[in-house]
Amino acid sequence: MSKRRIYFSLLALLLTLGVYSRPDAHAASPALTKIRVGYPSPSASMYPLFVTKEAGLFEKYGLDAELIYVQGVQMVQVHTAGQLDFTSTSGIVTLQSSVNGSDLILLANSIDSHLMKVIAHPSIAGPADLKGKSIGVTRFGSLTDLALRPVLEHWKLEPNKDVSLVQIGRLSDLVPAIQQKRIAAGMLSFPTSFFAEKLGLKSLYDLSESGIEVPTTTIAVSRAYASAHRDLVLRYMKAYLEGTHRLLTDREMGIRALKKYGGIQDQELLAATYDLFTSKYIKKVPTLTVKAVQNALQLVGESNPKAKGRRPAEFMDTSYMEELEKSGFIKKLWQ
Repeated sequence: MSKRRIYFSLLALLLTLGVYSRPDAHAASPALTKIRVGYPSPSASMYPLFVTKEAGLFEKYGLDAELIYVQGVQMVQVHTAGQLDFTSTSGIVTLQSSVNGSDLILLANSIDSHLMKVIAHPSIAGPADLKGKSIGVTRFGSLTDLALRPVLEHWKLEPNKDVSLVQIGRLSDLVPAIQQKRIAAGMLSFPTSFFAEKLGLKSLYDLSESGIEVPTTTIAVSRAYASAHRDLVLRYMKAYLEGTHRLLTDREMGIRALKKYGGIQDQELLAATYDLFTSKYIKKVPTLTVKAVQNALQLVGESNPKAKGRRPAEFMDTSYMEELEKSGFIKKLWQ
């Protein structure tokens, strides 16, 4: 057999066995680690998460993140059942579960104020007119419920005595319920509150102007998961921090992400939402403070005695943010 025939025979064999590659062929990319990330509403409060996903930053850090929408307080229940790895939600809702015995902890916080309003029918002149009427929340135990109760206390209206609290379901369902006078008012978050006011409904109270620091958009994990997967959690945090940077520096990307994941199609509203959240609400660095967690525990304690006397340190782990700060990762992002 000629040398030429021997060469081609060997080449055919190598190709069949899959062991031959061209010298310029790229090595296979390492497999991405699959993670499940829950979020409770398609609102702009979830903006950093949406941009992190849309910009492909989870993949940059070796993660294949599936975003899973689970409404309100039910999401925390799904998380504690082990069906989610991370959640991005209000720290108040997470803490309500944690004080009851779950091992969920908070790692970071992107927004420090409540972005909710008490929205009423135009016939309601003020808080006093709510006496004897019904006020809607999404679910009992949800953020809409927990945030409403101190407001009612401030107005000297006792739930289930002076006013009735009614579970409506989705935030978007609260608006027609108010319009049709099935309820006199409801607790709404942005942008649902924005739409409601455009329809002629009335804002009675804006919680974002209260000046109270609360953990509104947090990253939560179970303590067991974080302990077993510290490197993975750090990679998640890096992606999220870079996503926050991308959100605050790339208007086109921010608007595109909110349109896709927030379900907003109105260009005027998309632009207004981006400008409002990036200039007023979303922090460059999502630091979680003891003060915010303490305030949240006090709020939870209004309806749950198990929160009273608990220390913020029991429910937070700032070591991940501290490690990223110490390593120079955060500083480099913003150079």
